[in-house]
Amino acid sequence: MADVRLARSRAPLLAVAAFAVAAAAASIAGRLGEHHQRRRSHDALVRHTPAVGRAGYVGSAACAPCHPAAHASWSATYHRTMTQRAGPGSVLAPFDGRALDGPAGPHRPLRRGDEFWAELPDPEVKLARAADGLPLGHVPTVTRRVVMTTGAHHMQVYWVESPRDRRLHAFPSAWLTDEQRWVPVESTLLRPPQGDVVYTWNRACVPCHAVAGQPRIDDERVDTRVAELGIACESCHGPGRAHVDARRSPLARYALHLSSEPDPSIVQPARLDHRRSAELCGQCHGVARFPDEAAWLARGDAYRPGEPLAPHRQLVRHPVREAQPWLDAVLDEDPEYLAGRMWSDGHVRVTGREYTALLETACFQRGELSCLSCHQLHGADPDDQLAASARGDGACTSCHVLPDIQAHTRHPAGSVSCYDCHMPRTTYGLLKAIRSHVIDSPDLAVTLATGRPDACSLCHVDRPLAWTADRLRAWYGQPEPELDGDQRTVSAAVLWAISGDAGQRALAADALGRGDVVGPDWRAPLLAHLLADPYDAVRQIAARGLRRLPSAAGVDLDALAPPEARAAAAAEVLTRWRAGPRPAPDPARLVDAAGDHDGAAVQALAARRDERPIDLKE
Repeated sequence: MADVRLARSRAPLLAVAAFAVAAAAASIAGRLGEHHQRRRSHDALVRHTPAVGRAGYVGSAACAPCHPAAHASWSATYHRTMTQRAGPGSVLAPFDGRALDGPAGPHRPLRRGDEFWAELPDPEVKLARAADGLPLGHVPTVTRRVVMTTGAHHMQVYWVESPRDRRLHAFPSAWLTDEQRWVPVESTLLRPPQGDVVYTWNRACVPCHAVAGQPRIDDERVDTRVAELGIACESCHGPGRAHVDARRSPLARYALHLSSEPDPSIVQPARLDHRRSAELCGQCHGVARFPDEAAWLARGDAYRPGEPLAPHRQLVRHPVREAQPWLDAVLDEDPEYLAGRMWSDGHVRVTGREYTALLETACFQRGELSCLSCHQLHGADPDDQLAASARGDGACTSCHVLPDIQAHTRHPAGSVSCYDCHMPRTTYGLLKAIRSHVIDSPDLAVTLATGRPDACSLCHVDRPLAWTADRLRAWYGQPEPELDGDQRTVSAAVLWAISGDAGQRALAADALGRGDVVGPDWRAPLLAHLLADPYDAVRQIAARGLRRLPSAAGVDLDALAPPEARAAAAAEVLTRWRAGPRPAPDPARLVDAAGDHDGAAVQALAARRDERPIDLKE
């Protein structure tokens, strides 16, 4: 009987133990299943994105053990996040299944666990029909995985897999990080509407958005390879294999630490002369072409940091700056090649081409100015990577000694910087105006000849060109050019915003929306007028400026809404503006004698709008 009772007492324990074993087995099986699923997901991601790794390169992770501080500061930059495989840690936009639309047709961002997917019209079908010269017609909808991202600072673009190979096509909408909204990729560009465009990463983006990229494109397949995704250590310091191998020994590292000689196994940009160090940036931040495009498509770029850049790039300068006979063939093929990148005097007008702008700067040509004179790639603010010494006037006054800066500028102390006058915001990109990197001085004769806004007018946005001409003559002895009636009476920024070409309108809209509001606002009606601009980019810049103004508070300012909705929003802004404090009458600001918005003057200027197509290749 005792044995029976013991057996009965053990039965529940055995049942509990069996249940625990079964549960543990199920948990282990579940975890193994999840592990295998993650492994399969990762393998698919790798299979459909550029292959990573090239001979001679070690990747940034190999730098971290010996250079932890430098690695950490680089990790915080937008260079690192320029190109990443798609995952929860890299995708910034909400892939929540919302319906999106645009020139490419309806599409949706989707999420499945840690994977990101896209429902969109099949880009492969679109490209095939375009290649055969066929009408687009109905395009079947497909679901493709989003496998890679580009950008993280102001905007992020997403790339979907191809079922064939490693080629990548853009998801039709991009995510604006500042505004936290989806917009069509086409709407982020300053150009006339192009309709349905399919963007492919492997040819256009690989030279500058990865380390040592090889497109490896032929008629049959795309098998793109990179040393590393994003802009990483070896982009500037060169391939690291020889350095890692030479410094494996602690004794070798210590001996180098005690030596004053440079390490011959790695490139140190700070030790290069100003031309070679600038060329490190110029490999990406320049207007350039590959001398042998077929060789580049097959094998990639042969440039290595520290080498002269010219043998590996045809560095484009405007013909008014330098004669380049080979450029004639480029212009025969694309007559607007220069206009999409430069002003007519050779000043660069699009972002991301700052090295070409530096080439036109006397401080570089006759001095030793380089990118590293102002920018610090480790330890600076990731927003613009400016060195602390370049945040004020120090970068300029270290060479240009001025005993009395206020006497030189004729402005109250601290109200302007050297940058405001000598590096005005006449470069366009990423839906905003950016400082020019051609360092020069305001010259109205140049402004009138090229159409490039002058620094004074972009700062004093309520002043006509006649006012600027008078100051430049009185203060600096500059000859006063001939001006027409409107140039004498209407603010230059207003003239460009209403009647200029699309590039001028974008820069002027940025300037009108940027300055602080002092006294009764006069800009809201003008920025509201730009909500009807034919260029998506101009409207978005104007809407961003409007949102800062009291008259637009609470108004739904969707710059990409249908025309009727935008017209209603503009009317609401004008109604609210009229209900607030009115500015004093001023023809320069298009405020009439009653203190009201001079709509008739605006319409007269709008009738003279420069309608020449503008297509800026940022």
